[in-house]
Amino acid sequence: MKFLVTCLLLIHGAFALKGRQLATEKQAPAAAAAASQAASTAPPVSTTSKVPQFAPAPPVKTWKDGVAELSGAVFGPTVGAMSQHEWWVIIRTLIGYCVLGLGVWTWAWWFPNLYTRQRENYEKEHIEGRTFRQYLTYHFNNWMSTGGLSSMFTLLGIGMLSLLTGGAFVYAILMQDSPVKGLWLCTVWASAASVDPALTAMEGGVGMIATFGGLVLLAVLLSAISDFFAQQQRVSNEGRDPIVEGGHLVLLGLSSQTKQFLEEMAICETNGAPKTVAILDSMSKSEIEDEIRRQNVHTGDLKIVCRAGLASSAVDLWKVGADVASRVVILDEPSLPRDEADAITFGTLLTLRGQGEGGWPSHGHLAVQCALGKNVAFMNKLYPGKTFVLSGERLGRLMVQSAQDQGLCPIFNQIIGFDGDEFYAGNATTLGLNGKTFQEIPFWCEKTVPIGVRGADGIYNINPEKSYVVQDDDEVIVLAEDDDSLTKAEAPLLDFPLWLSTFGVGRFAEGDPNDNEVVKVLICNFTERGYGCAILFALDEMVGKGSECDIFCSLSEEEVHGIVENAEQENAKKLHNIKLRTIFTTPSHQMTSQHRIKSMPLVTYDFHFVLADSGLSFQKADEQTVAMIIQMKSIMTDQAPDKEYSPLVEICTPTAKEQLSLCEVSNTINTTSMMSRALALVAIDTLAHGVLSDLLSANGNNMDITFLQDYLTDEPLPQMVSFAEVTAIVNRGVQQCVIGWSEGEGADKEWIVNPKDKITPRPWSPKDKIVVIKDV
Repeated sequence: MKFLVTCLLLIHGAFALKGRQLATEKQAPAAAAAASQAASTAPPVSTTSKVPQFAPAPPVKTWKDGVAELSGAVFGPTVGAMSQHEWWVIIRTLIGYCVLGLGVWTWAWWFPNLYTRQRENYEKEHIEGRTFRQYLTYHFNNWMSTGGLSSMFTLLGIGMLSLLTGGAFVYAILMQDSPVKGLWLCTVWASAASVDPALTAMEGGVGMIATFGGLVLLAVLLSAISDFFAQQQRVSNEGRDPIVEGGHLVLLGLSSQTKQFLEEMAICETNGAPKTVAILDSMSKSEIEDEIRRQNVHTGDLKIVCRAGLASSAVDLWKVGADVASRVVILDEPSLPRDEADAITFGTLLTLRGQGEGGWPSHGHLAVQCALGKNVAFMNKLYPGKTFVLSGERLGRLMVQSAQDQGLCPIFNQIIGFDGDEFYAGNATTLGLNGKTFQEIPFWCEKTVPIGVRGADGIYNINPEKSYVVQDDDEVIVLAEDDDSLTKAEAPLLDFPLWLSTFGVGRFAEGDPNDNEVVKVLICNFTERGYGCAILFALDEMVGKGSECDIFCSLSEEEVHGIVENAEQENAKKLHNIKLRTIFTTPSHQMTSQHRIKSMPLVTYDFHFVLADSGLSFQKADEQTVAMIIQMKSIMTDQAPDKEYSPLVEICTPTAKEQLSLCEVSNTINTTSMMSRALALVAIDTLAHGVLSDLLSANGNNMDITFLQDYLTDEPLPQMVSFAEVTAIVNRGVQQCVIGWSEGEGADKEWIVNPKDKITPRPWSPKDKIVVIKDV
C-alpha cells in the first residue's frame, strides 16, 4: 500500500511540478515589470524607525492536522504532508483502476468462463435436435423472465461498464494519457452528452464517440427490454416457445394429483433426481401457472416450466423436451370416465413410441397411471421396455387389507414416498451378501431390511425362499432411509446358525388369519369413478362365499347395478363370493343426515368403508366424510357401546386426518396422495414399480400384521426382545420377511418400519405386533 501511494504521489508530483514550471515561465516577465514599477514609485523608507516585536501565537491543531500526522507516521512525511485535494486525486485514481479492472475481468474471464460452462452443460445433457444457440437463447430468456428488474439492471450495468472501459482505453491510447482520466471523461460524456469546446479535436472526437455510443446503447437497451417483455408476455401466455433442458422430468396433464406429485418430487433427495419439471396441458401456460398457485404447491428447489399443448401431439411433446427428458409421467384425469382417460393415454404412448429410432424419451422411461386395471398389461405391451404402469384399482386391495389389519395404511404411507424409508437395490457383491442364503442376509444388514432380490435378467423375486443363495450379480432389494445406508457389514448382528442350534426350528400358526371369512360389508359414497368397484373385487378374492355388501350412496339402485355389471365386463369376471344386498339411495344433500344413516344396520357390519365422493371438491368431500363418521360413531355408541367402531376412511386432505384423529378414527387412507407418491417413486427409480406391483397384486405377496406368539409354537413369549431376535424367530420356520413392529398401545401406538437399532432389546407385551411380507 505504501509503495502504491508513493508511486501515485511521484506521478502526481511530476505532473504538478511540470505545471508549476510552465506557469512560472509564463508569469515571470509580468512579475518582473510589476516589481520594477513598484520600486520606482515607492517612497523612501526610514532606516532609523523602530518596529515593535511580538511573540508568535501558538498554532491551533485541527482534525485535518491529526489525520496528516497519523498518515505521516504510517506512510512517511511525504504522505503526511499531502493536501485534501491530493488525497481525493489518489482515491479517485484507485476507484478508477478498480472499475477498469472489473471491466477487463468481465470480458477477459467472466464471459469466457460463462460461455465454457454453458457449453459443457449443453454437451453433458445430450440435447439432441437443439443447437447450442437455441440452448443459450432459451436460458437467457428464462433468466430474463424469472429475474425481472434484477436481470434488467444487471444487463444495463454490464453494458455501461463495457462502454466506459472501452472508451477509457481508447482515450488513453489516442491521447497518450491516463486511462483513469479517460474513464472519468467517458462517464461525463456518456451521462451529460456534452463536449467542452475548449478541448482539443482529439478529445472532442473521443467525447462525441462516447456520447453517441451511450445514446445508442441506452436506446438499444430500452427498445430491447421493451420488445423483450412484450414478446415474453405473448409467448408466456401462449406457451409456444420450446424448452431447452436435458435430463428433466416431463409431466403430461394437470389434475388433482399434480400438487401431491410435485411436492413429493420436491422432497426427493435421491442422487440424480431431476430438479426441473416441465408440465404440458391443454390449458394455456398462464392458466396452468395460476392453477398451481391456487393449489398452493410447495415446490421447494424444483424449477417448474409450463407449456400449453396436447399430450398426443409430437410437436407439443418436442416443445417440452420429451425426447431428451429422463422421465415422462402420464397422470390419470379423474374428471373423465375411465375408458376415455385410458384412451387418451393410449394415444400419448403411441405418439411417444413412434418418434425417433427408439421412441421418446431417448434415454429415459415412462411412469404411467392407468384408470382400468385390465389395461395395465396392454399399456405395457403398447410401449414395451420403457413403460411402467400403475393402476389405482390396486389400491382397492390395499384398502381391504387395511380394513382387516388395522395399521397397514400408516405402514404403506411410510414406505410409499420419499418422506420415510424407501426401496433401494444394491449389488450383492458390493454389500458382501453374495454366497449367503436369504435366511442369513437380514443379520448382515445393520441399517436396512432386505425384502427380495432382482436378478441380472431384471426379474423381481420378492420374499424368496429362505434357501435361495444370493448370486454375485444379484441386486438385493432393501428398505432403507437413504442410499447411504447400503453399506457392507463387518460382522453379523446375530450369529443365526448358533441361535438356530440353540432354539431349534419353529413353525407358524396364525391365530386370526382373516382369510375366507363370511362377512357383511358397508360401502358409503359409492360412485362410478371411485374405489367402490375395486373394493368389491378385492373382497371377492379375500372373503368367503356368501358374504354380503350394502351400499349407501346418492345413486339409484339401477345405476349402482349398472356400474357393477359394467365393471364385471371390463374385468372379464363376475363376483362369486360377495353379493350386493341392499342399496340405500339417499339424496346427495342428505348424505350426512342422521335419520338416513340410522336406517342402516350399522352394528351388523364387519367392515365399514367410507369413501370420498369423487364428484365433489377435496374440501367438500372431506367435510361430508367427517360429518358421516361423526354421525355413525354416535349411532354406534348408542346401539352397541361395547363394539369398537374402526372404519376405513378415504380422505383427501391432511385436515380431515387431524379432525378424524380427534374422533379416535385413525384408519385413514389418502388415495390421491398415495397414488401420486407411488408414481413419483416409479419416476425416480423403476425398482419401486417391481416391488409395488408384487405387493399390491392378487397373486403376489401381501403385507400382514401378526402377533409374535404365532411363530413361537410352545415357547413362552419373551419379555425383552431385539429386532434381530424377532427376525430370527420368523426366519427359522416360515417364508416371510419382517420389516417392522409396533410401539406403544391405544392412541399412542406407532408403527416403526426398519428400526434403526436392531440389537438393543425392548420390552414386549402380548398386544405388540410385527409387520411382515408374506406369500399369499
